[in-house]
Amino acid sequence: MKFISVILFSFATGFVALAQEIIWVRIMMYHTGGRPEVFAYVLGSFLAGIAIGSWWTRNLCNKKIGTSIISMMLFISSIVFYLTIGLISYFHTVFSGPYIYILVVFVTVFTGTIFPLLAHFGINSERVGQHLSWIYLSNIIGAIFGSGITGFYLMENYSITQIILFVSSAGLILSLFGSFLSQRSKQLIGKIVLIGISFVLILQWHDSVFASFLEKLHFKKDFVEKGNYKFLSETRSGIIAVHFNKEKGCDYIYGGGVFDGCFSVDPDAPSGIERVYAIVSLHSAPKNILVIGLSSGSWVRALTYSNVFEKIDVVEINHGYLDLIKKYPEHSKIFTDPRVTIHIDDGRRWLYRSKNKYDLILMNTTFHWRSYISNLVSSDFLKIIKSHLNPGGVVYYNTTNSEDIIYTAATIFKHVVRYSSFVAASDSPFSGDPANSRLFASTFLNEDEPVLNDTEAIKKILNNPLTDISEQILLRKDLFKITDDNMAVEYRNKIRYFFNPEMSWEKMFKRLF
Repeated sequence: MKFISVILFSFATGFVALAQEIIWVRIMMYHTGGRPEVFAYVLGSFLAGIAIGSWWTRNLCNKKIGTSIISMMLFISSIVFYLTIGLISYFHTVFSGPYIYILVVFVTVFTGTIFPLLAHFGINSERVGQHLSWIYLSNIIGAIFGSGITGFYLMENYSITQIILFVSSAGLILSLFGSFLSQRSKQLIGKIVLIGISFVLILQWHDSVFASFLEKLHFKKDFVEKGNYKFLSETRSGIIAVHFNKEKGCDYIYGGGVFDGCFSVDPDAPSGIERVYAIVSLHSAPKNILVIGLSSGSWVRALTYSNVFEKIDVVEINHGYLDLIKKYPEHSKIFTDPRVTIHIDDGRRWLYRSKNKYDLILMNTTFHWRSYISNLVSSDFLKIIKSHLNPGGVVYYNTTNSEDIIYTAATIFKHVVRYSSFVAASDSPFSGDPANSRLFASTFLNEDEPVLNDTEAIKKILNNPLTDISEQILLRKDLFKITDDNMAVEYRNKIRYFFNPEMSWEKMFKRLF
């Protein structure tokens, strides 16, 4: 019975520990705007805390211990986890950036004490190897369930503050279970009272402590000035929020804490939406369009104004965008347009499986500093895109002014032009005929009213010469080709100074073997 209890305890602590780690990753991803190094920092902080906790516990393992002290450490771990995130919320101007990673280490120290205590308490000296393997196995299985349930179920159906409450409460309940295994009735009564009081206080203060939690993570010191979100959607694919921007006079949509677009289809709006209308200079008459990344739906809505397009496929990984778009009557018209088909899937995976061909493929959310963005800007993916383009087809996407992205496009396609922060690539030359562009622009109508006529946007588009820069940029020696095994472009700094493209993982392993 004793060993079975240890096995169950080990499973439970593994579950809670990995659930906490995923919560920390979600918090820091949102806090930093999806920086790629976040996972490594959280994981490193987590492991450091566990190591310190294990080292600290060595003296306790020299004494006779029972489930009482194990349950107490689990109780402390859960309480400290909850209170620490509460401190981040309440003192959001103080705890930011690297300070949060220090807090992760501090919290995890208490978690790191539990496994050594379990091993010391539950292992029979005559069957050390066998018992340790079972304890470790159950802990790993618990960790698998903790990460899977938290990442795929809880984050899909509950808010981050609700998940924090759930995981903390689960730890408290498990600590109570450990107390019941103790033979000391006085200690049991005391712990029941302590855990009960903790539950009452948490439930009493939770809403006030975690009020506007995501807004505080997002706006940081500007929270008071910026205020609360208008709309919010949380799914396992990420957090999406809508906030009214006073300076721009429109609703901004944020994906993972990063500006994703503005709810506006006005070509002269300061949101930069004129870039989608610039397609009139890139292709004479595209019939089939693919848009990877829906965001506010403004770009897709702008496309639907033209009767030139016969089919518009949209691939979006996070269904939360659809829920928010439905709150805007003008943008929600994309759902009733028979030409528009929305697919909830990863853009790369969907295109890899699809057999469709397109005249134009558009991507607006390819911000080069975002985590995993290399999947959409690498030469490997561009080859997949190329196989899905009709003759004369064009891929047009956001570079966020990363010249490495432009360079990579030039290594795959024969012709490359630049418009604002976007790059257009094709194996066919870009004509840039103003007459054809003006004719194409005239097809954009909103209830029979011209959308682009006499706008500053169309003037800017028509006066912008489409100069082929493919040969010029390929001569650059300071740029590198982005591949699936070289994701350095995701870092904002001048990564070429400390990252050698020749030392990619693939090439390092080839040299090793």
